[in-house]
Amino acid sequence: MPNPAYQPPLLTAEEERSIRSQHPCLQSLPPSDLDVVFLGTASCSPSITRGVSCTALRLNWRSGGIHLFDCGESTQLQLQRSPDVRPGKVNKIFLTHSHGDHTFGLPGLLCLIGQDRPRTAEPIDIYGPEGLREWLRVTVRWSCSRICPNYRVHELKGLPMAPGWRRLNGGGYRYNPLPMKDRVYKRTESLEIKDDPMSYVSFVERSEGLDCNENYGEVEGGKDIMPDWNHPENSRNAPVWEVVTDGDLRVSASVMSHGVPCVGYVCKEIDRPGRLKNEIAMPILQRNIEGLKKQGVRDPMKVMGFLKELGVGESFEFPDGTVLKSEDIVEEPRKGRKVVICGDTCDAGALAKLSEGADLLVHEATNSYLKGMDVGTSYREVQIETMRHGHSTPQMAAEFAKNIKAKRLALNHFSPRYKGDCSDDSLMTSRRIERQAIEHAGGLTKTEVIAAWDFMVLPVPIVRGTDSN
Repeated sequence: MPNPAYQPPLLTAEEERSIRSQHPCLQSLPPSDLDVVFLGTASCSPSITRGVSCTALRLNWRSGGIHLFDCGESTQLQLQRSPDVRPGKVNKIFLTHSHGDHTFGLPGLLCLIGQDRPRTAEPIDIYGPEGLREWLRVTVRWSCSRICPNYRVHELKGLPMAPGWRRLNGGGYRYNPLPMKDRVYKRTESLEIKDDPMSYVSFVERSEGLDCNENYGEVEGGKDIMPDWNHPENSRNAPVWEVVTDGDLRVSASVMSHGVPCVGYVCKEIDRPGRLKNEIAMPILQRNIEGLKKQGVRDPMKVMGFLKELGVGESFEFPDGTVLKSEDIVEEPRKGRKVVICGDTCDAGALAKLSEGADLLVHEATNSYLKGMDVGTSYREVQIETMRHGHSTPQMAAEFAKNIKAKRLALNHFSPRYKGDCSDDSLMTSRRIERQAIEHAGGLTKTEVIAAWDFMVLPVPIVRGTDSN
């Protein structure tokens, strides 16, 4: 008889990577200078096979900088286990909401980073809903954590609850699904959690609070980011927060429908001009240097800059008669990529316009209906119960991907019952979850939909010109 206590031997990290690399979605993607590393893909609590929410956006083109999205319990362990994310490279941290499986790892992660980060280094910028600044001050100071690196907290102010959520006695919230026509945000009627006397945010507003103190890492410069209810890219009249507005990567946020105030983030690269093909232009320039000087060009090398600025259909003729057209020597412009990272939600519709055409959508799929595993219930019953807790199924995530015309969909935030190891059962469950999403994703295939696992690296390909593939 088989021994029920027997456990198959654990695979080595190399063996796991070999198995995982065979996924059709990963095989179809070349390496890229921008990728997403999934450090925690579970909901609720960490397990042996999955950590809780933490997603890294690795910006290789910016000297290896890293943005983290959410920071659940055990995140510092996940970073130390990951071969692809170095704690010292983290420069921004974005929290979607206050639930512990998205925040409990933040103080510990800061202490880990602070061990090797000099106080003269640039501060880490931390973004999240209102109340984050005071919570972090209390946590760090109560634990006497003087090892934290310099950091600044930027709060998203005035974050409302989504339509459909109703306050219960005792401070909780319950979701009653609304018809689509009623899922519209009304500024004068939006329920804010600070209006609830039981909420932490209302307590922070009533209390004197703690001041910024550099002995515990926090430095001046944290901003209050106000909502824009008239943003040109808002959906359902929901507010938008312009979170990061400078540099090569812009970050915006809007409301997710969840049991506490929650946002999703849209990360958009700026567009870049096409690269000049030096390998073509330089030899022609070099053989024409003397001729250019005779024509009065004092510094012939400056012609390279002129060539790069040629407009569509324009050309330049060299003294020897060689004519270079713009399309011959300048690559197509590089369209900025868009990565959307949703927080917990049963409806991401407020993020729709901001997310349109996303190169990658990361969306939660907490619960699934799997025949054989879910006995005595139905998909509709699973969906209703999932929505009541402010979460989504794979089908719901796929519908949003279809609505925004996302090019790829990565599912995460799985219930603890969906293990993340490489056992046959776990891999089969993941494939079933992916198939459910594919059936509702409006044309996305198995090379474009993936159920994420811990330490998975998903490249985001470069887009040239108007190419959408």
